[in-house]
Amino acid sequence: MQKPADNQASFQMQRALIQAQRHLSEDLNPQELPGRILEQLAFVIPYERGALMLQDGPILRITAQRGFPVDERIDNLVMPARPGDIYEEMSKTVSPELIDDVTTDARWMQVDWLPLNRSWLGVPLFAKNRVVGMVSLTRVEAGAFSQADVLMATAFAMQAAVALENATLYQEITLFNQRLEQTVLERTEALRRALDTLERMDRNKSDFINVAAHELRTPLTVMKGYIGMMKMDAAVKASPSLAQTLTGIEKGTDRLHDVVNNMLDLARIDNQVLDFKPEHVSVVSLVRRVQLDYSHYLADRKLTLQVDGLDSLPPVYGDPALLLKVFQSVVINAIKYTPDGGIIKIYGRPIQDAQAGSCVEVCIQDNGIGIDEVQLELIFEKLYTTNQVALHSSGKATFKGGGPGLGLTIARGIIQAHRGRVWAESPGHDETIFPGSTFHILLPI
Repeated sequence: MQKPADNQASFQMQRALIQAQRHLSEDLNPQELPGRILEQLAFVIPYERGALMLQDGPILRITAQRGFPVDERIDNLVMPARPGDIYEEMSKTVSPELIDDVTTDARWMQVDWLPLNRSWLGVPLFAKNRVVGMVSLTRVEAGAFSQADVLMATAFAMQAAVALENATLYQEITLFNQRLEQTVLERTEALRRALDTLERMDRNKSDFINVAAHELRTPLTVMKGYIGMMKMDAAVKASPSLAQTLTGIEKGTDRLHDVVNNMLDLARIDNQVLDFKPEHVSVVSLVRRVQLDYSHYLADRKLTLQVDGLDSLPPVYGDPALLLKVFQSVVINAIKYTPDGGIIKIYGRPIQDAQAGSCVEVCIQDNGIGIDEVQLELIFEKLYTTNQVALHSSGKATFKGGGPGLGLTIARGIIQAHRGRVWAESPGHDETIFPGSTFHILLPI
């Protein structure tokens, strides 16, 4: 039966153990933690000399020490981990080792320049399912450690091993986060440089388009003037072959003039300098104008253009010339990708939009070849075309003829200038069943 004094001593040791464990759990610095372990252990079990040793291959190295004499040789002090020695047996049994008198134990190797402490207690540090080191404690007198000391040291070592493992994991996570942050910074900088390059290239492209359009416009104007003069010449009027040739030249010139005007419109959109003159505009009048302008294309291709439900739409507030270009671009796109004999429908309705408020939605629907899902956004990009270059045609309404990739880009730019939206929907691309496409144009009232 324990005496009250023994009970009080046991209580004080347990209290000291709990406090030491709490202090260890707060320290996550793997460089400072070994010294902190020995410091806290001294409050639980007093000792003359202590060392925390971690296994490094076939040897144990001192990671922290307390109570050793001041001597530079301590930094090189190691203990072999070989079969038959104390640490090897401790690793097998995962149990503490207590030597009451080291002078009587053949396994003990005394370092000649260290003062002799006769009592020794070694406690294994168990982590990651193996012994990774030990805590070594000594006292001067023989038989100075009790079984209570062994139990307290073992409990403390278990917590110390957990603290060491947590500190190591924390350091690994910290280093990983630092490397990750550095990688993110490097990637972000690389992306920023790439974005700057792309923006510069895009500006250069826009500048080139602008300059090229202006350079082409002057000679085209001269050519159109001379063509008009030649058509009035008596010799041309008297020669059907010359008149037909001149008509072909005029058509080609008009087509080139349209392309140049589109290039200029694109440059204005890129530079946000559209000549914007808003007024109340009737949507049905714009669509009827497009229907009239493209009637010969529709007749040549045997296409039917149906207009439904536009008469009742309220007027929108916008630039009539610019909005006309929008409907021209979208309708000519439908004509290009609808096979001969197909149907194009234009219908609309007033709706409420969460962003733009009261709006008019106009839909241009065709039963053409359709659009792949991945291209539903790309078709509005500058100079993008779904056709192969080999299929490109200068014919404005030729089936799958392609074009310079400007029309839908200009349409989106104009619609966005009106605070509206334009997008395309399609079940997909198929030139056998012709699933068709629908373009939605949303314009604020």
